Amino acid sequence: MNNLVQITLNADQEKYDLAGDESITFIDANSYYIGQITSQHHGWIVLESVDQDGNRGGVVFIRADQVAKIENDTPALRYYAIATIRDPFGMQRLNRSVVDWDFTNIHDLLINVTDTHPLITFEVNDGQNYTGIITQLSRDEVRILERNETTLEHFATVIPLKDIVCIDVNSIDDRLFVSYLKQKREFQNDLDLVELYFDYTFDDQFGSFAIGKVLKYDDENLLLESLNEVGQVESIAIIARNHIIHTGDESEKLNYFNYLVEWQKKNKSFDPDHLERSVNVAGTIKSPKEVVEDWPRNRVVKISDAIYHYPDRLGLIADYTEDGFDLKILTEYNLGEISDHAYEDIVSVDLVGSDMKRMQNFLDYGG
Repeated sequence: MNNLVQITLNADQEKYDLAGDESITFIDANSYYIGQITSQHHGWIVLESVDQDGNRGGVVFIRADQVAKIENDTPALRYYAIATIRDPFGMQRLNRSVVDWDFTNIHDLLINVTDTHPLITFEVNDGQNYTGIITQLSRDEVRILERNETTLEHFATVIPLKDIVCIDVNSIDDRLFVSYLKQKREFQNDLDLVELYFDYTFDDQFGSFAIGKVLKYDDENLLLESLNEVGQVESIAIIARNHIIHTGDESEKLNYFNYLVEWQKKNKSFDPDHLERSVNVAGTIKSPKEVVEDWPRNRVVKISDAIYHYPDRLGLIADYTEDGFDLKILTEYNLGEISDHAYEDIVSVDLVGSDMKRMQNFLDYGG
């Protein structure tokens, strides 16, 4: 997939009036779209997207007059230029008819959506995103039943058409959710997956948890095969059990992830980076401290710290102290500031992980 661009919307820029200078903006690291522009159609840009894992994604329709900038040389794009763009879900074939839709305005565009793709994601002009199924469409507004975890809301959300700046169609996450709703089988947690809740000390992670399968454990640590949002192996991590505040093994979300794992295995895309083969799970389990102390300084590591604002950090070990270590953080595909971490605050260390492998490849190629 060549000629990738990075598109940032006006809605994804936070403007600050610092000393009267309203031109100063800050952009969230994840608030942009990566992909290939296939056409521009009646004021809309048609983008075949690439997701954060380097997979082909769905088709994104973007209002051209709401674009802050289109770039073809950024750290993210240099990262994707080195990465192999994969298509494990057959999106190139699935997107073929979507990119050729005929429309003259947003109402016509959404008629195409309702005819063929029941679940879509809207971004509106304040940066909010809404995912759901269209139930009603008029010249002025669209009504959707929003997705809420593994169910649909009973009451419609009304979105004025004039507020919509982006329409994401055909994403694999949305397609899998619709497939799950349509299938007749009652899924249970037959794979013995777990939800692990941690003692993070900051509000924006309160209630968050990891989903995966416990491979083995002892009194102090456990080895977790962690899953991403579409049910693929994301990492294999050592977790300090004293930072686990709750473990769940019964929930509708775990039932849904049983479905996702089964789908990925049938599609032969469950472990795309062959992480299961990369770790020898025999023998005693090392603690996070032991893993970090043995980690090569030139190899990317990923940690989760109970204290820091960002729970997961990629970086290189810069130095060791008696009680912890310093990490040179990889931020937006660049090595940046150094953060210090106490061993007692480490929740987890990934032994292998998809994002670690991709970032290591990026650094090895001079990123």
